[in-house]
Amino acid sequence: MQIFTQTVGHDAPLTCYVQEPSAELANAAVRPAVLVLPGGGYFITSDREAEPIALAYLAEGFNAFVLRYAVGPESPFEMSFDDAKAALAWIRDNSAELHIDPAKVAVVGFSAGGHLAASLATAAEDKPDALVACYPVTLEEFGPPVGKEIVDVPSHVSADTPPTFLFSTSDDTVVPIRNSIAFLAALAEHAVPFESHIYLLGPHGISLAKPLTASGQGPMVESSVAGWLPDSVRFLRTVFGDFAVEGEPETYQTLLNRRRVSLDMPLGRLVADERAADSLRRHAPALAAAMETDPFVGSASIRQALGHQPGAVSPEALAALERELAELG
Repeated sequence: MQIFTQTVGHDAPLTCYVQEPSAELANAAVRPAVLVLPGGGYFITSDREAEPIALAYLAEGFNAFVLRYAVGPESPFEMSFDDAKAALAWIRDNSAELHIDPAKVAVVGFSAGGHLAASLATAAEDKPDALVACYPVTLEEFGPPVGKEIVDVPSHVSADTPPTFLFSTSDDTVVPIRNSIAFLAALAEHAVPFESHIYLLGPHGISLAKPLTASGQGPMVESSVAGWLPDSVRFLRTVFGDFAVEGEPETYQTLLNRRRVSLDMPLGRLVADERAADSLRRHAPALAAAMETDPFVGSASIRQALGHQPGAVSPEALAALERELAELG
């Protein structure tokens, strides 16, 4: 994995976490991406909502990017907005080198960073492909308390707003729940696909809701809220699709099939039945020969072995072998 920093916009540092292609991960050579915008009231960008978030998504197959956008009293909202737009553009412009799909870039924002992410999804010309808004500020009335003129997100929602995942807590006394409700109402009005979770418990700034992001504070740990991350991953996979795989997942029936004479039984166990071994030698001599030279072949079933050597047995011979094994089973 590569970790490096690129400056964008008004010299804002964008930390990049890029998983490089591997022959063993061939189906994940090109990945979706998340652009993480930490919160902090437009005064700071919180460490608790930065790298821990990137690493959580990284573990789920996303390449991740954390933007430390312009903050502080000398930085108007427009500077922060410029930084976010520049980061999104840089990620897409360099998608080949970053091993990502430029059409699968989600922005994930927290609190003020949630406002910035939602502004990017509603008020920017070039929008992300999905939005994950975490206890976001969305109403312009919350600008003056932090000395900023900010976008009123609900009034900028349109049919072009990307699919949105939102979570917040009804117990949030810093960013009242009406911010989320107003945004959700606007999404519904414009038929924007969305999923929302408003949890009963949890203070503002709860991040992953786990001890590692709690700063040692018990109220920042809440098991129900911790479900937002896997839920958001599921949501993004629904929107973007998952990595392609061949074949079907194993089932209990697959387990049973491996215990009886069939194409799914490990070859080492299959040839213990002399009748099955004879069928294998007649219809799949290449696999029978491989059993004698490669001890690892015995742990694979015929189907699994053919996944690595698709031409080893003709379709006609495989069908005949399957019929004979079924009679034995």
